Amino acid sequence: MTGADELTRLEQQALNARLRLENLLRQREAAQEGCGLVPKPAEIDRAREMAETAERLRRAHERTVSATHAR
Repeated sequence: MTGADELTRLEQQALNARLRLENLLRQREAAQEGCGLVPKPAEIDRAREMAETAERLRRAHERTVSATHAR
């Protein structure tokens, strides 16, 4: 796997994690308005942590690739 392939994978992973968090937050908002079930707070917290971690991994990989190409 090349650095570009890995970056693409990490970008997709970060996007998926953000979309999951956004979906859970929309579900919570809809439930507060009387539509649907409320996701568990722990589930939202876990999704938020996963999104933040995925984004940190993506940024770290970008820095690593940039540093490697700068040499």
